[in-house]
Amino acid sequence: MNKPLITVGLTTYNSVDTVKKALMSIQAQNWYPFEIVVVDDASTDKTLEIVDDYLKYFKEFKLITNKVNSGVAVSRNKILAEASGEFVIFFDDDDESLPNRITEQYERLTKYERDFALGSPVICHAARQVVYPDGKIILQPAVGEQINTPAPSGSAFLKRVLIGLPLKNCYGSTATCSQMARLSTYHLVGNFDPKLRRGEDTDLCIRLAEIGGHFVGVSTPLVIQTMTKTSEKNLNEELKVYQNLISKHRNIIERYSSYKFVLEFYNLRNAWYNEKWKMFFKKLTFLIFNHPFLTSQRLILALQNISIHKAFKDFHKKQEKIK
Repeated sequence: MNKPLITVGLTTYNSVDTVKKALMSIQAQNWYPFEIVVVDDASTDKTLEIVDDYLKYFKEFKLITNKVNSGVAVSRNKILAEASGEFVIFFDDDDESLPNRITEQYERLTKYERDFALGSPVICHAARQVVYPDGKIILQPAVGEQINTPAPSGSAFLKRVLIGLPLKNCYGSTATCSQMARLSTYHLVGNFDPKLRRGEDTDLCIRLAEIGGHFVGVSTPLVIQTMTKTSEKNLNEELKVYQNLISKHRNIIERYSSYKFVLEFYNLRNAWYNEKWKMFFKKLTFLIFNHPFLTSQRLILALQNISIHKAFKDFHKKQEKIK
């Protein structure tokens, strides 16, 4: 059986310490044929030199350089515009992937298409090992890991992601660094929103769910993500990411629930991350009084995954102290 061409998309920006490992993990993939498309987002260090030197080891590759730093959404859209593959899988410049990643995600996605999708678009994410600077390793599951059953999709996925309503088989990540889909699926939703510098992955999945998309996952952690600090990765910026997302999709939220509740719950979470306890308990009291059922559901889910949230919080608090 002839295997389809798969496009491996890699975005880079000032990743001189990590990009070579990312490229090596692409080179080590046990899938063939694949092409690699790299977009460098106007790096100011020697990232581009490392990439340019390493690409000679790939048979099929394209290198694109942005003249100005434009954000990952713009860079990923350039990858999609240049892609020749039937499928696209994204890698990040500070991550490593296991050699069987392409194979595992392709097989998971295409089997689900045959068994359950009934022609609906499908996107696949892999679980990740998240490695923090202090050596702590946290397993970040993917949405839709359970096999032989319909995956989260459509309105049920929207309610889980935007409102926080519990949904079986739907706690996990939809990060682009662990993502694979048909090229046609990305085009179907208009690719990534170039206006978003962060949160573009969640936004794409929301738009895919709006047209009935299915979200499947691989439970094996195929991606090893190294947490790195950038100017766009801090607790206040994280809050802005979610505020932008819920503002953009306010009409969907209000279709199913209270926009005020969703906004205030993210403010509550940010207060917890920043250890602003007076504000935290004030907002918690407001939410419990005004939205007792929704608040209890979200708190139960948060407590079940407290280790993930705590590791994320501790990472950012330590980085702030280093400044």
